[in-house]
Amino acid sequence: MGSGQRTEGREGTNMKKMIYFVPTIIALLLYIILGFTGSFGAINPFVWLWIAIMFVSAVVMLKRKWYGCAGGFVVGCMLIYMSTQYTGQAIDIERPLGIILCIYYLICGLVIYKENKK
Repeated sequence: MGSGQRTEGREGTNMKKMIYFVPTIIALLLYIILGFTGSFGAINPFVWLWIAIMFVSAVVMLKRKWYGCAGGFVVGCMLIYMSTQYTGQAIDIERPLGIILCIYYLICGLVIYKENKK
């Protein structure tokens, strides 16, 4: 019975660690779907760079390093910056997405930092 309780605790820990990959997985799925429905050539190559940066950030945070949040924060700041450029889009989605990403990665970094201090 004791080993069953330990296994449940480990599964919970693994699920908590997977949360770092959520923005990367969502972005990757979105752009893969857009690529198949439209054209992969229409997707700016920098998108793949930003997704790679978010993936590396998640891996660093998975190793319990608080500064892993910096990569995701940079991606969020870049989205906020892109929202200031006029592109003729009907919906300004970059600014809210950038703010959400910045807040998300800052919270992840703070949680890891506080857990490491214990």
